[in-house]
Amino acid sequence: MDLGISKFLADAASHLSAYVIALSIIGGVSMALLQTLKDLLPTRQWFQSYYLKKWMEEGAAEARKNLDNPSVSASKAEQDLLTMAVDGDAAALYDLQIEQLCGQYTAAIQMVLEFPSAHVDLLAVTASQANSADINLVLAGPTVPPTQAFLDARNRVTHQCQRAIDALQITAGFRWKWMLQIASIVLSGVLAWVAMAYGPGTIAANPFSIVVSAILAGFLAPVGKDLLAVLQRARGQ
Repeated sequence: MDLGISKFLADAASHLSAYVIALSIIGGVSMALLQTLKDLLPTRQWFQSYYLKKWMEEGAAEARKNLDNPSVSASKAEQDLLTMAVDGDAAALYDLQIEQLCGQYTAAIQMVLEFPSAHVDLLAVTASQANSADINLVLAGPTVPPTQAFLDARNRVTHQCQRAIDALQITAGFRWKWMLQIASIVLSGVLAWVAMAYGPGTIAANPFSIVVSAILAGFLAPVGKDLLAVLQRARGQ
């Protein structure tokens, strides 16, 4: 193995420019293949549907504990969100970019806060970490005129809902990009092995060279993606 590492480092150093170009090509090809798979298969829908359901289930568990309300349901909260955000079209919501999805969620929450008693599950799940007294006060509805205590509670619940949706956007976006990065590294490893095993033989194929090349090509892949995006914008696509 030491000999393989030494040979890889020597070959890479003596053919540095060719090696970097090859890694860039491998990274670009792997990213193009992943993009094709994303276009052909509803992978983002699957991921975001799974992640939002998991997030809501965790929120429902917190709400049942904090509000002492065992009837809070994540599935009812999700259905309520789908109805208000996209008229029940789940595919339309989950195929959006995470920023747009959370934008629709935020718009729906504004309506929830206007009529909280009609959307108990969605409010409880979204504001699961808010103060239980504040949520109960909001659910009870305002007096005429509304008291300052009610207005303060509603402001705190609104703020907690906004922070919860922001957290959803950040964590879901991070995990989606992380999954794509891992997939890019794995695919780049396969392409690197093929190139080293059946290519001109500039760099010998061994476990160390393949792993290093896969990781480097995986990190170069987003560069290729950005270049492709620039070219598509230039062509007006």
